[in-house]
Amino acid sequence: MSFYIAVIRSNPISYDARAIKIIQSLSKKYKVIVLGWDREAIYGPFEFIGRNTIIKRFKLRAPYGKIQLVLFYPLFWTWVLINLFIYRPKIVHACDLDSLVPCYVFKVLFPTKLVFDNFDRYAMAFIPPKHHMLYKFVNWLEALLAYRSDALITVSKERLLSFGRYRPKHTEVIMNCPKDKPEMLKLSLGSKKHANEDLTLVYAGVISVKRGLHLIERALREMEGVRLILAGRVIDDIVGQLTRNPKIKYVGLLNYDAALKLQALADAIPILYDPSIPINRVANPNKLFEAMMLGVPVITNVCNEIVNEVGCGLVVEYDSSSVRDAILRLKNNPSLRKTMGARGRMAFEKIYNWSLMEKKLIRLYSQLLTE
Repeated sequence: MSFYIAVIRSNPISYDARAIKIIQSLSKKYKVIVLGWDREAIYGPFEFIGRNTIIKRFKLRAPYGKIQLVLFYPLFWTWVLINLFIYRPKIVHACDLDSLVPCYVFKVLFPTKLVFDNFDRYAMAFIPPKHHMLYKFVNWLEALLAYRSDALITVSKERLLSFGRYRPKHTEVIMNCPKDKPEMLKLSLGSKKHANEDLTLVYAGVISVKRGLHLIERALREMEGVRLILAGRVIDDIVGQLTRNPKIKYVGLLNYDAALKLQALADAIPILYDPSIPINRVANPNKLFEAMMLGVPVITNVCNEIVNEVGCGLVVEYDSSSVRDAILRLKNNPSLRKTMGARGRMAFEKIYNWSLMEKKLIRLYSQLLTE
């Protein structure tokens, strides 16, 4: 089978919302081979999606977000290079720096186009600034490889500006907007509660100390009539600590549709990012746009400009007191929740939806293949 596009991602793909949307959009026009890394060793080595897409997984247990991960990368990169040599795609779509390295080597060795899709700036996300030399080197390497790619995709204008003058000929901002799912919106609208009922908060994402979950836990300690449901991949071992609070429940790692269904049942969705982490200052989380699609208000300390402009939630400081005040305000005012949810849904329909992002993606690919 001859593939036009190879998409490379260092996770199993199954729960990666952005990667799945990109793959599904590209497969509408092209044959796609997806090379992923099954770090939990729980997924099948192959998965067929329709007639145009195959997911192939490198099965090797490895941690997320740990320094020892550098010992595993050469094995993954070698596997990626071997498969790229076998399939010889016309365009390689590398998701983040840890996938970009072998893809750039392939571009040097063979005539192919390279698209760098920057989900996260690697140094900003994973290397503490106190390690100044390492931080600076990784940032420089990422910018250099981005410049030598044929196209650079980022999730926001702010992220694009972080590359400074290191930009290739083609650049595009493709935000983390979801596809519309009317059945999820219907479920969401049918589940909303009144002032005298418990308020349900849902967080479906990476379970990490960097995502403000401890702030919510503190806020809930002396608050009645509020519960928090957690779902997602555990990076830091904090689930036990959080669930000691009887108002918090962890339901495991869910696939994308199951996570959306859970969020549809929420009265509010918290989106909190530790601002001491450089990447969090330019965060553009898909959870914000999923909440808009579902008509659910957010409580957040990121994307302040979008949230305030749309009026789809409450902007807070990164502390438990501010979070508690926001939760109480939404709990005691169901009409405010309804208004904010409706504003978010309207903005989703007009601006922040995947249909518009997909058009940008397909246009970029058409330009690259024409060249």
